[in-house]
Amino acid sequence: MIKRKQYQTTLLKHFWNKWKTQYLLDLKTVHHFKSPNIHKDVKVDDVVLVEGFSKSKLLWDLGTIQETFQGRDGHVRACVVKTKKGLFRKPVQLIYPFEFNE
Repeated sequence: MIKRKQYQTTLLKHFWNKWKTQYLLDLKTVHHFKSPNIHKDVKVDDVVLVEGFSKSKLLWDLGTIQETFQGRDGHVRACVVKTKKGLFRKPVQLIYPFEFNE
């Protein structure tokens, strides 16, 4: 029973380390290399990671886009994002869409 609990704890730590060091760090880079204009494709109801004051991406909030605002050129420039803390208007430079939105 104790060995099983230790195994589960080790497995959970391993998962969070992978999440922190690989997926979250690569999320921003992948989108920018794949398409520098990724933010023009952001749509209502997309799930996004909202950049916060903390440098640690683990502490950034998850949110969903509620509304988008286009610039004169027709590209999305800002979004209203709903997080657990409320509704916030954020520029597209501070939001990172998840891959499963595509």
